[in-house]
Order: sequence, then C-alpha cells, then structure tokens
Amino acid sequence: MSTIFSWIFASQPDDARQPAYRRLYLGIRAAILDGRLKPGEKLPATRDLAKQLRISRNTIVNAFDLLMSEGYLEGRIGAGSFVAASLPDHLFHTATSNSVGKTAPASPKTSSPSAPSTAQRPAQITPTGSSANKSMAEGRKRPLRISKSAQRSLAFTRQHPHFPVSRPFNPAAPDLSAFPFDIWARLLRRAWRAPKPAIVTPDDSMGLADLREEIAGWLRQTRGVNCSAAQIMIVSGAQQALDFIGRALIDPGDIVALEDPGYEGIRGVLAANGAVIQPIPVDEEGLQVSALNHPQSRDNSGQHRPQAGADADADADADAGMDAKAGANISPRMVVTTPSRNYPMGTTLSLARRLALLQWAHDNDGWIIEDDYDSEYRYDGPPLSSLQGLDREDRVLYVGTFSRVLFPGIRLGYLVLPHDLVPVFRGLRSFADGVPAPTAQAALAAFFADGHFGSHVRRMRLLYGDRRQHLLNLINDRASDLLDIVVNDGGLHVCARLINGQPDQKYQPALLAKQIDCRFLSSYFHDKTHSENIADRQGLIMGFAGWEKSQLEQSFGDLVRILRRND
Repeated sequence: MSTIFSWIFASQPDDARQPAYRRLYLGIRAAILDGRLKPGEKLPATRDLAKQLRISRNTIVNAFDLLMSEGYLEGRIGAGSFVAASLPDHLFHTATSNSVGKTAPASPKTSSPSAPSTAQRPAQITPTGSSANKSMAEGRKRPLRISKSAQRSLAFTRQHPHFPVSRPFNPAAPDLSAFPFDIWARLLRRAWRAPKPAIVTPDDSMGLADLREEIAGWLRQTRGVNCSAAQIMIVSGAQQALDFIGRALIDPGDIVALEDPGYEGIRGVLAANGAVIQPIPVDEEGLQVSALNHPQSRDNSGQHRPQAGADADADADADAGMDAKAGANISPRMVVTTPSRNYPMGTTLSLARRLALLQWAHDNDGWIIEDDYDSEYRYDGPPLSSLQGLDREDRVLYVGTFSRVLFPGIRLGYLVLPHDLVPVFRGLRSFADGVPAPTAQAALAAFFADGHFGSHVRRMRLLYGDRRQHLLNLINDRASDLLDIVVNDGGLHVCARLINGQPDQKYQPALLAKQIDCRFLSSYFHDKTHSENIADRQGLIMGFAGWEKSQLEQSFGDLVRILRRND
C-alpha cells in the first residue's frame, strides 16, 4: 500500500500552477478508476500518509475531502477512509488520464511481461455500465479509437463537479421557484388541445414560425437587433448554435479569437471543428481589439504556431491542415465576444471598440459571434444595444438562450443569421436534429404573445437585483479584507478577486464539503502561459440568483470561515 501511494503522488506532473492536494486527488482517483485501488480497500491514515509522502497533513485532508464529496471515498467513524464499496456508474465516465491521447506512467504493480504496460497503451475513454469496474481493472486489450475531432473537444472538458441539485453560489442557477410553471403547463396543454400541423409534423428546420416572429420582435424592441423572423434559427441552446457556426464557417486550422478570460465551454465546441484558439485579453473596456491585428508566431515552415501550453495539444492536429495557408494572412477567421458583459469579469465592450471590431471584420473578411447571454439582467442604467444592431455589412451572428432567463430544462435558444447565411444553415440543419421540441416552442411563442415573458423578466430583474445587492453588502461587511469585488452592472453572479493572491482552487475541497458550488476565476483564462500577474487571476465567481437571502447569508458565512482558515 505504501509503495502505490508514493507512486501515485510522484506520477502526477509537478506543475507549480496545480496545488499539491489536487495532484494527489487526481492520482488516487485514477488508481480507483483503473482498479489499482479496489472497492472497500482501506486507505492509510492521513498522518501516516503525510509522513510517508513528506507533505502537510492538510494537503492529504483536502484531497480526501474532495474525493469523498465526489463519491470516490467514504469515511467510517472510528475506522478511517475507504474506497467506496459501490461506486456509481457515472464516475466511470471520467478518463483515467488528464487528456485523451496522452499515455499514463507505468504503475509499480505492472508485472506481466506479456501484457502491454500502462505506459505502452494509449489512454482510453473509460467504459460505462455494470461491468465498468471489471473492464477497467483488466484494461482494454485494444484501445478505444475516437476521432481527432472528439479528442480536441474532450481536451476542454469542464473540470468543476456537477451536482444533481444546484448548490449555493452556482453562477448558472436561476430561481426556479419564481418561474410561473402553472402558466407554462397551461400553455403546453393549449398547444396539444388543438395542435397545429407545425407541431405534430414540423417541416421547417429553422423552427416554429410563431416563435421566430415573437423573438424577432422582442430583440428589435429590447436589444436593438436588426432582424426579421426569416433570419432566426431555433436551437437547443448556445452550445448547439456555436456547433452549427463551427461546421458552417470554420476549416481545420482557422484561427478563432476568444475573450481571455471567457466561458470555457466555447473552446471545446470550436476545437472539435479544428479551430486554433487565440486568446485575446480583456480589460476595463472589454476585448482588446488591437490585439487581433498582431501577427501570430510562425515556425520555419511558415505554419502558425499556437501559444505554447495554450491549447497546444488540442490544436496539434488542426495545425497540420495549415500547410496550404503558409505565408497567407493569418488574421483570425472569427471572433467570439460577449460585448454586453464579459463572462466572468462583467466588463462591457466600449462603443469605440465595438466600432473597431466591426472595422476589423470588414478589413479581414472575418466573422463576429455575439454571445448575448444574461443581457436581460442589467441593474444599473438602461439596457445596452447589441453589437449586431451596429453592423451594416452582415458580419455578426447573434446568439441567445432562454436557459437562464426561464429555466435550464427548456433547452431552447436562437441564432440570428446574416441574410446570406440563412440557406447555408437551413441546409446544415437538415442533417442534424430537425428542430428542437416543437411543443415547447409553441408554448414559448404563447408565453411571449400573452405578455408573460416580459412580465417575468421585469419581476426577476427586481428579485435578482435585490439578491445581488445583498451579496455585495455581505462581501463589504464581512470579507472586505479577503475579497475585492470586480465591479459590473448586471448578470447573475458577482466576481471577486482573492486579496491574498493565493491559488483559488486550493479552497475547492473545503467549499465542496460545505456544499458550496462557486467557480474559480483562474479556470476561465484560456492562455495559461503568462506568469505575470498570476495573483490577479485568483478569485471566486459567486452566483446569487437561485437562493433566498437567508440561504446566501448562511453559505457566505461558511465561505468566509473557509477562506480565513486556509489563508
């Protein structure tokens, strides 16, 4: 047992940016998933293990806490810590290596010369189902082969845990108790009572005409979007919209510029389509448009060289497709931006930079993707007009979703297309999923037409604004020496930097043990190579929308105690 734990810790990359507890957590998790640590097996006492590995006991405790919160370990009073006797199947969706396609170091238990060692086998996507434990313990004789497109996408799989029920400070959680589900149920019944042919036999791949008309009217009125219903395609969410965009407009090796920091889910979608990611810094005026015009580094062959360490593994295959582009203009093909409010910092793209970005698209024949998430929730000042409304050359594709303004399970969003792209996307849609949930589309169209959507947004803006102010007051009153608020005027979360500059993710095990599900600012930076100002990248992203003020207050008290105890 002592030998395997020494190997587990030593086998993890000695990355200064990764806390020691997380290296130990990843190593133990991998050992459980591949069968080297068996269900029910007892682990050494934390004090003994700390002496053996020559690391602090707090590091061991933090790693064990995280493993227990995710279901890999279980504690027994008076007996110690054990590998969970019955591991849930969903745990085996996790790959045993940090990224697909990399090999894991050989285990000290490997003894059979006839069997391929762990180091000799390509890393595998782990199986699911009741035979998962057995299959993982024995190992695959033939590696599971997946596409390079899938490998690129999976390299950006989100690392934060997923809970079946939202926990305090989850930034993506609206208040579901405030949604008028009684009205929604009535509208669904109405749709089925006398269903239109477009519901029972949908034949327009762009979506239900009634809903597209309602969305177009709302966007023109509230966001200044210049569009008609004919330009709108209904999708199942922003991620699907980006997937369609990637398939229609990106070739392998094309450069796509993303805000840095920015929402991490975008990267996997674009990487699957072969995009080379170029992080562009964000400051108090939003995206630094001038950075789009900086020439990218090239190697001796003239190929684009992605920034070392920033998506390099995922982009290696995409680079191979750039031979034909050697010596050509390598300005980004596309820019994905959140001009109304950067996620997670909350900064707004200034008018001067909006105009500069549109000029860049004109000069470089580029595309701009405007992700207008959370635009309904602005608490200080009038709503900002969209970037798309300033576009006179049809260079902007506008993306929106109803997951936060209504409820996540609705699985409906929209994409506003330039006129020339409408037949392209209509054709691509015919090869995908047809149209999402026609009944839900009909109910949402009626929700708009009957005035419920506008009423709900106005009501929630008041409710969320009150909760936001309460959280800001809590930070100022109880944690002003710990947290520095990043000022923004809207959204469903508050971003605050850690004043001590400590690695933010070191607090994750203790926070999870208290059922606190905030996010960490450092994880939203795409470019991991910059060593300067690392302290400025450490912070907490705290959602406030989904909980009563009393719940926020109680969880914030736990959060503050954790920050002070681990400072």
